[in-house]
Amino acid sequence: MNDSTYAPLQVPYLLHSSYATHIHYSEETPESLQDFVIALWTMQPISKQSAIVNHVILADGCIDLVADYATKTVMFAGMSKTLFHDKINTTESFFGARMKPGAFAQLTGLPAAAAMDNMLPLQAVDPSFDVQAFFALPFVQAKRAFQQYLEQLVRNKQPNAFVGLFDRFCESVPTTTAELYQALHLSPRQCQRLFQQHFALTPQMVLSILRFQRCLALLTATNATPSDIIDAAGYYDQPHFINDFKRNIGLTPKEYLHTLNMSHIYKTSSF
Repeated sequence: MNDSTYAPLQVPYLLHSSYATHIHYSEETPESLQDFVIALWTMQPISKQSAIVNHVILADGCIDLVADYATKTVMFAGMSKTLFHDKINTTESFFGARMKPGAFAQLTGLPAAAAMDNMLPLQAVDPSFDVQAFFALPFVQAKRAFQQYLEQLVRNKQPNAFVGLFDRFCESVPTTTAELYQALHLSPRQCQRLFQQHFALTPQMVLSILRFQRCLALLTATNATPSDIIDAAGYYDQPHFINDFKRNIGLTPKEYLHTLNMSHIYKTSSF
């Protein structure tokens, strides 16, 4: 049995120095939500200084439930590809739940395409949710009410096989879609249909996200060599690895390591 847990990284504070200067970003994962939610995250201003900063949202297969204090909206939203130019004001506040891939479809009964590459107001899913009363609460109380709402949503539910799929393959990514179909005992047509329903992603996109997030975690946490990361993440070769990494984050692996100030790897790496 695979006990690994898919833990995709979002690192806007590393990609643009102005973001880290003006915005505090944090994450936590309450035990009560961990079957369906990867993390509860918060973005809050560090000062009252107003500026526009770039917020890069990395491809991770997730659909988030987001409370946006600028628009006073609670909405489901996901990105099938990295969003490189999400401009936000440094005075704005947000918090949200990064739900596991597949969780939106199971918990709402809607196809993932309703929220992937889209912004779906929570009221369209749950008309009983009182947005006005929610945003009338002080920020800390609203966060608590938000968590309680999610706890009610997941109560007495067990994640289905699709909610667990990214966990299953996050540390051993199939090299090809053919390997994925075989592991799932599905035909290509069945897999494509089911992935569209649960993730709003193609099987190839799922593998690409899993590979990218796997090597991002390895680069961040270890002193692995290029060949170690290529093998562990399931890339064909080093050019494939570099091109895929840059497509997802806008930097080469070497440039990312330099951003992390991991000079002990950066100076000797052939990435």
